[in-house]
Amino acid sequence: MIQTPILGGPDKGKIISSKRGCICWENEQARLAKQEQQKAKVKQYVEKYSTVNPDLENATFESYDPSTGNQVEALKLSMEYVQQFSMTNPKNLLFAGLYGLGKSHLSYSICKALREKGLVAVFISVPKLLTIIRSSYNKSSNVTEGDLLDVLSKVDFLALDDIGAERSKRDEDGESWAAEKLFEVIDGRSGRNTIYTTNLASEDLERKVGERNFSRMMMNTKPFKFEGVDYRINNKRF
Repeated sequence: MIQTPILGGPDKGKIISSKRGCICWENEQARLAKQEQQKAKVKQYVEKYSTVNPDLENATFESYDPSTGNQVEALKLSMEYVQQFSMTNPKNLLFAGLYGLGKSHLSYSICKALREKGLVAVFISVPKLLTIIRSSYNKSSNVTEGDLLDVLSKVDFLALDDIGAERSKRDEDGESWAAEKLFEVIDGRSGRNTIYTTNLASEDLERKVGERNFSRMMMNTKPFKFEGVDYRINNKRF
């Protein structure tokens, strides 16, 4: 019998027993090799596209400074999300509220904490994501729209930041290109852990992204509204 460890993914470290030379063993080796290739591809895209603004690069749970009971609750919810994270029982969060309350900070902190656990986690703003998709249409691009959407649908965790901040122009059918691309991403995340952040109220968000997107976003999703004063401008009025 051959003892083969799984090298990546949620079953990393698990030992598979197979008979050397049998078809099942060869098939399993091929599957593991393909799994590793896919994981390497995902990591490559993660490094290329999971970008954050400089003010978020050092964001952690420890550096989050809650100023209200509501923000303390948000921090607790975020830490529990990491502790209870499950690939077999996926859960989503929607962080809503005004600017400067820590929605992006905590979302990125979750992303970093999950990476430390060996999971493939991506944080990206929706406006940035749409720009990347548009750039893939360029003939000189070495990545296709399909490649990008495929990766985003398969990563262990995805944080879609700043939904509703994207510019959109509706076509003759009343559907915008941005809304259609957003639906493809959200729909592809069905059954996988995802966090959304937005500065819009629920009614405004539904109006912005469309009823179809909003409905899909809220499936198995716990909303949390941040309250407080923008920490970036608090005590800096003139």
